[in-house]
Amino acid sequence: MRVLLVILALVGTLPRLNAALGETTAQSITRYGKPERDALQQSGLLFFRKGDLCAIAHFQQGKCDVLSLFSTENDMGLPKDLGEERIKSLLKSEGGHSGWTHLPGFTINGVWDSADGKSFAIYDTMRHKLVIMTREAYHREKMEKKKALSGR
Repeated sequence: MRVLLVILALVGTLPRLNAALGETTAQSITRYGKPERDALQQSGLLFFRKGDLCAIAHFQQGKCDVLSLFSTENDMGLPKDLGEERIKSLLKSEGGHSGWTHLPGFTINGVWDSADGKSFAIYDTMRHKLVIMTREAYHREKMEKKKALSGR
């Protein structure tokens, strides 16, 4: 029993590598492999392709705060639909949270909130793209758009 408690304590202190949201660039490269396109210096983006999945990761202050995921397979010019089970799996594995709650609403898109309330996800049913982002990134993007529109 003591050995089990020690193992659990050690596992709890290890860095989490099962979540792309919040990862550093090095952790993301370890997870997805060498980026197909590196625009880190220009726009904070790294573009990855792993298996049948494309991932576009945005980094702010060295951590991934927006992650776009979509299929590498095309269906009439658009990425193939990820499907409900794959989306649930991606939220768990890439979103960094085990508890995502689907939010009901009057939208054709799927919307989820993370258990800690710091992140949310939207599945664009028209583009077949899952976007997971921190609320901080969302507010930052809103402020940048507002500044751009006002000319400041």
